[in-house]
Amino acid sequence: MVYVSVCDDNEMTAQKLKLLICKEFSGKNIACDCRVYLSGDEFLSVNEEKENELIILDIEMPGMSGIQVAERLKDTGRNKSIVFLTDYGQLVFQSLKCYPFAFIRKKHMETEIPEMLEQFLARMEKKKAAFVFSVGRNTIKMPAEEIMHLIYREHKIVLVNKDHETYAFRGTIRECWEQLKGGCFFQVNSGAIVNLRFGKRLEDAWIVMEDGSKIPVSREKRRACRLEFMKCWRENA
Repeated sequence: MVYVSVCDDNEMTAQKLKLLICKEFSGKNIACDCRVYLSGDEFLSVNEEKENELIILDIEMPGMSGIQVAERLKDTGRNKSIVFLTDYGQLVFQSLKCYPFAFIRKKHMETEIPEMLEQFLARMEKKKAAFVFSVGRNTIKMPAEEIMHLIYREHKIVLVNKDHETYAFRGTIRECWEQLKGGCFFQVNSGAIVNLRFGKRLEDAWIVMEDGSKIPVSREKRRACRLEFMKCWRENA
């Protein structure tokens, strides 16, 4: 199930958006619960966070603007699900500080809504991706996005996840990379893969992770690592 909230003070526009969205999801045989809110205050008063949510906000509304709503949602990380709806290009730059998922122009809704929903569904699929490994006789299936880094050490792979839990198992970095390549994962050297989402900063030859680990970045990988780090930061900030 996908949960969509459309917040626009123009009811005609909001209902048109709802029809477009429901039609797209219906054509893909995906269940969709789409609800319309006519003000930012109404949306915030009754809406609750849900998994697989998409929040479409008109940037300019009387009372609480879409940007103000987004700033409230940003405090709990829900800004990553926001799509701003606008006809006013000058407001787009101001809204970037909320790190929204996408922008839709009102005059181009018919063409831009399907494209945006394809990107949204691709992101949903990426979140479902799991990394499978064995520790002793136990097989563990861990959401890939929860992995912070993997390092080959003393003939084993040592994995650390977002909760700073450590797992050691037999395998190769190449095998791990085949499961993880793409998204924010980057192989910084021949024996280490990091999830750049958990990178705190890049130093000359190191990447510093959220758990304090300093993992060396090989000379030939440094430029690519910096570019991917910035890309990941923009997409997930």
